[in-house]
Amino acid sequence: MTKKLPRCIAVHDMSGYGKCSLTVAIPVLSACGVEVCPLPTALLSANASFPGFTLFDFTPEIPAYAAHWASLNLSPDALYSGFLGSEEQIDLIGGIIKSLRPALSVIDPVMADHGVLYKTCTPGMCEGMKRLAACADIVTPNLTEACVLTGTPYDPARTGPDDIRRLSEKIAALGAKKVIVTGVRRGQKLFNCIFDGVSYSERAAKQLSFNMYGTGDLFASVLVGGLLTGHSLEESVDSAAAFVPFAMQKSQEYEDRNRRGICFEPYLSTLSGGVFSL
Repeated sequence: MTKKLPRCIAVHDMSGYGKCSLTVAIPVLSACGVEVCPLPTALLSANASFPGFTLFDFTPEIPAYAAHWASLNLSPDALYSGFLGSEEQIDLIGGIIKSLRPALSVIDPVMADHGVLYKTCTPGMCEGMKRLAACADIVTPNLTEACVLTGTPYDPARTGPDDIRRLSEKIAALGAKKVIVTGVRRGQKLFNCIFDGVSYSERAAKQLSFNMYGTGDLFASVLVGGLLTGHSLEESVDSAAAFVPFAMQKSQEYEDRNRRGICFEPYLSTLSGGVFSL
């Protein structure tokens, strides 16, 4: 019997140092049992948290890159995008979704956190991300990004279930089929909130007292890995929510962890089969 390996187009930048984006997505998805077709949006010497990084903008190459894939009759099971560097890139990725028609499109709308837009995120990009969310099967904003997508003032005190459901419904009204608002904090508790277009539910997660670089990319990559290996949305969310703090705590044993980012590589075997299991 011929086996089929699930195939995912991963649309992210590639940083030579400082773990995030493609250097997270490729190994994590591969460990889950997914074939990764990377589409780089930019090549950086190190991630943007390091001063003096070099950057090569891959935007001019994207149309030919995608056209060649189309000529090869590439049939992706999923497209998963993270940080995008311009409004032009956002519209190009929307075009790829429409032309290659992946069975699953997962958009992590990386734009902001803690009530503040990233320096690279312009008003045009905020509008462009709304258009991209409209053609997504799943959108995974944090609270700030959910507010940006819906034009809602950011208020960290308004994170109750009714508040998050309203945000989720507004994002779904853009066209997204399902919405996961990630990392919602309520006091000492953390929740990932799921709206599937009809019903709303919340999944409790472990909250740590420290932060690390690259955790958002790690969460979304584990989530996609679970979905593409036959696991439910809830199972995949729980897998990502368990693996991230596990890897963060293990990272405390490694030198230079704050510069490198989260040290997940020694624990990729725990994702065998598509979801986190010790």
